[in-house]
Amino acid sequence: MAKPWVEASGGTYRSLLDQHNSIGKAYGVKFVPIGILLDEDGRLARGVGSVNIDQEEFREELTRWVETGAIPKSWIDSDNTTEIHELNGSEREADARFQLAIILLEQEKKDEAIIELKRAFRLDPKNWLIRKQLWAVELPEAFYDGNVDYTWQKEQMAREDAALVSES
Repeated sequence: MAKPWVEASGGTYRSLLDQHNSIGKAYGVKFVPIGILLDEDGRLARGVGSVNIDQEEFREELTRWVETGAIPKSWIDSDNTTEIHELNGSEREADARFQLAIILLEQEKKDEAIIELKRAFRLDPKNWLIRKQLWAVELPEAFYDGNVDYTWQKEQMAREDAALVSES
């Protein structure tokens, strides 16, 4: 999914696309985009966490790191995790349903995938990966057309959260 953005930016770096969220699960990261920045020797230069190249401060830190190899103090001091996270029971079941949904989508079984994504979402409602995958499958026009519509995402999130509360 990130490949078009990497290509459009003229990126010449290696990028790993973690389709099954193995790294995200290991570090308890439930949102996108995340970045894992490794130096040339494969050492973690910045804890696993959110990245946004549009943020000037991050872009400047990244550029400085690439050009000099000096790790910015904010990366060292950040609360981004480097600790492995163990999934609890609900998270494990949500992930299993998420993985099943990916397989169903590969088999072009969209309706069945949506059912599994909704079940996964109910089990782990704070998981943005599940939520955004559901949006992308159910409402691609709101998710993929043009720039990211953060207002729509906030409104959709509020509707979904209200529905969860009313189901309880």
